[in-house]
Amino acid sequence: MPAAQRALVRERKLGSWPCWLLRSSSRCLLISFLVLQLLLVLFQSRSAIVSSSASIDYSKSRFVMQTPGPDAAPSHPKDERDQTLKQGDTSANSRPISEKDSGKILKSEIYQPDTTTGRRLVTYKRHGGRLSNQLFQFVGALQHAKVLKRTLVVPDEKSDFEWTGMFDTYFDIWDLSSLNENYDIDWSTGLDGSLTDVKMQATGCLLSLPASQTLLEKGPSEWIKLDKKCPDAIHLNYNMFTCNQQHQYCGDKEAQMEAYNIYSHLKLSPSLMQYIPSKRPQFTGLGYDEMAIHSRRAGEGMYKWEICIEGTRKTCMSHMKVGSESGNKFCDERTLKGNCAIWADLNYQIKSRRFFKPNLKDYKFVLASDGTHDWDLDFKGQYIAADNSEWLRDLDERFKKEFPSGKYDFDKQPLADAIGVSGYIKKERIVWGTVDALSATLLDLFSLVDSKYLLG
Repeated sequence: MPAAQRALVRERKLGSWPCWLLRSSSRCLLISFLVLQLLLVLFQSRSAIVSSSASIDYSKSRFVMQTPGPDAAPSHPKDERDQTLKQGDTSANSRPISEKDSGKILKSEIYQPDTTTGRRLVTYKRHGGRLSNQLFQFVGALQHAKVLKRTLVVPDEKSDFEWTGMFDTYFDIWDLSSLNENYDIDWSTGLDGSLTDVKMQATGCLLSLPASQTLLEKGPSEWIKLDKKCPDAIHLNYNMFTCNQQHQYCGDKEAQMEAYNIYSHLKLSPSLMQYIPSKRPQFTGLGYDEMAIHSRRAGEGMYKWEICIEGTRKTCMSHMKVGSESGNKFCDERTLKGNCAIWADLNYQIKSRRFFKPNLKDYKFVLASDGTHDWDLDFKGQYIAADNSEWLRDLDERFKKEFPSGKYDFDKQPLADAIGVSGYIKKERIVWGTVDALSATLLDLFSLVDSKYLLG
């Protein structure tokens, strides 16, 4: 090999340094020197930032700023898609992580209340609506409790539409261990009615709806004033805890990430979770993990299209930049209409080339349906869905063994004598229909998260 060629090979073996590109050792040394100087300046600047904030006591903080993660739903702008929840260290002695691109001090670092004064509780009034509203409000209230460093008192569930099954652990619907380990939650005080909005009004600690909606925006100075006024309990009223965009939690980025992090701790019981499609052997083996479809019906003489389109357009456009191409792509009339009759226009609803298939018979997917359309008409054998039938049979068998005939006559007295905890279960005699509907809905909800592409 000629000497010149051997010299070039040696230069290329230098690895990550760009010397072989420069073809000059003197230029290489100069660039290396400048890089080292730049690193030294950055190191000194970082040290100065750390030193300037050394007087703050981080040891009491329990909040962690989450870091960016994988892409979220494709309907979000690119600058928002890079943000996703990542569970952090929520132990009492963990130091918060400052924002990635600055030395800015987070509100959770600044706000250090005296936790020895008062009971430090926060509660709310149930808003209404069914499972979606109940879970969204629960997460928003728990977010407030975490940011304000208080204990959440969960209010009683008194009707079927309020019932989430969280209080009534006999039915084994939820696994609450992760929630209870990572958050301060009181599951008993809310049952005695001592912190209702009517009783809290006399204390001056029942917040108005506007005050409740802006509480997390106000910051540490206002929170300290509220602590002095209401050391025992704060009532957040019947707020849904949404701000700015549709279905967006309140507060700054740190506070919003606290809300999204809560979802990683919402877990079904193992007895129920075993029946979601991703637990089946054919889920990944036969391609059903590619796509999940959430199906609901509107139009076609059953409902007016406006019921679907108006609400969906509002939600869709609130998450798009005005005039953006994404808005035209995801929020146009045909897409919104198809969202409530997805089986009729499936290919148009799929906005990713990766998951598009020219032949409808080639699709395989997980289906979560409201039951008002028969998907077998066009897609028989192409989908799998969650089924709570076996779980209900196991629950019925367990119930019969623990309460044999003659010991309890459930046609004449409430379930409270045996298993009731919430107000709803205590006063009702027949709840199996509600248990069936709730468990089926939760299985469908959790079924949608394991596929690579969600449609609906």
